[in-house]
Amino acid sequence: MIQKRPLPYLLILPCLILLAGLYGYPILLTMWQSFNHVNFLADTTTFVGLKNYGNVFSDPTFWQTMAITCKYTVLTVVLKMVFGFGVGYLLHTEIYFKKILGVLILIPWAIPQVAAGTIWQWILNSNYGYANYFLLKLHLISQPIAFLARPETAFYSVSLVDTWMGIPLLAMLFVAALDAIPKNIYEAAALDGAGAWRQFFAITIPSIKRVLLVVLTLVTIWTFNSFNVIYVLTQGGPMRATETLSIRIYQEAFSRFNLGISSTLTMIAVLILLGLTAVYTLGGKAHAHQAR
Repeated sequence: MIQKRPLPYLLILPCLILLAGLYGYPILLTMWQSFNHVNFLADTTTFVGLKNYGNVFSDPTFWQTMAITCKYTVLTVVLKMVFGFGVGYLLHTEIYFKKILGVLILIPWAIPQVAAGTIWQWILNSNYGYANYFLLKLHLISQPIAFLARPETAFYSVSLVDTWMGIPLLAMLFVAALDAIPKNIYEAAALDGAGAWRQFFAITIPSIKRVLLVVLTLVTIWTFNSFNVIYVLTQGGPMRATETLSIRIYQEAFSRFNLGISSTLTMIAVLILLGLTAVYTLGGKAHAHQAR
């Protein structure tokens, strides 16, 4: 019979209490504020029940924001996963200057997001940015493009910058996963006549499925919550073309001083992310159970 030892639980209890205070209190406070109307000027709080939620769900601009958020998340996550895996697979192979390339590839991720956003804001500038300069020199365009001032280009520009910043970390994660696959499996498959594509889909992908699921979950959460790069580049504009849920939450709280609505939007974002995490987790467990 295994005896329960309370000592390990007692040792981690202070840490659990600290985490509960750091994470639990803000969440509970945000939840409470979502049921109230908070007046900054008068320093008063009035309980309004579900009125904030009703106002949010009946606001057409909220659904526009959600559509932009979903589109931005899906597009950016797909780009990050594809290019992150591609770069990781390239670094996994035997190529020249592999170590140097591995260091250089981390630069976009190592640069602070605000600094990276400022750099790209300068690069994409329609008057003196390098993007327009090279496109004009190559005769690909006849006049400068206002990448961040036009709704049809601002959305994709921000998504590409976010992708550029996220590729290095994903590449390193995929390199670690690929390097962990035993080489003898590929050698045995080659002896059996399996080609490169057959080995890729029959050995590589199944061997890193769990890593792919974890990375996909994290990247989805990070991209859904993306704020810094969007705010620096466009602040949600032009014409709300890049106003994701995170940007909307910030604007409601610190531009319109509507803390009740901001807290309501925050709770909606939390529930969405919890739902996505649950779907990924349950899907991974179901797949693992079938594999057994």
